[in-house]
Amino acid sequence: MATETIMTEEEVLEVDATTGEILVSGSYSDFTKVQQTKIKALKLLNNNDFYLVNGVYEAKKAALIKILTSLPISYSWKIYKNTINAQFAEIHATLSVKNGNVTKVADCIGICEVEELKGNGGRHFMNARAETRALKRAIETLFGSVINFYVMNYLR
Repeated sequence: MATETIMTEEEVLEVDATTGEILVSGSYSDFTKVQQTKIKALKLLNNNDFYLVNGVYEAKKAALIKILTSLPISYSWKIYKNTINAQFAEIHATLSVKNGNVTKVADCIGICEVEELKGNGGRHFMNARAETRALKRAIETLFGSVINFYVMNYLR
């Protein structure tokens, strides 16, 4: 993995050449907390946390929830728009994850159409699936570098 780290007394800049992730932290202490959290997230994952869809590895919902709830971080999940009708449910939400003084935020959308339910369930299931999709996308956004690292180094 090609990572370049530039450290001064006041700021750390890390650029991961593989994923393109850039992490700017106000202090070395915050930088270290974030790095340790990523290592802990990586250790939580195993091969059963992924499935192969059209040649691409996808993290299962359970794996992403495991990352979010098992790490020494705080998080906030806020739904700010919920549209539901006879055809579809659409959720707009924000996931904020805080580690030390570093906060990362992901806005996301999840949609489920009634045709996907194949006659099983109603608006509740449609709404729940839309919310699950939104949360999954947000976690994938915030922890994408860990997920990509696992896939590239352990599944391929």
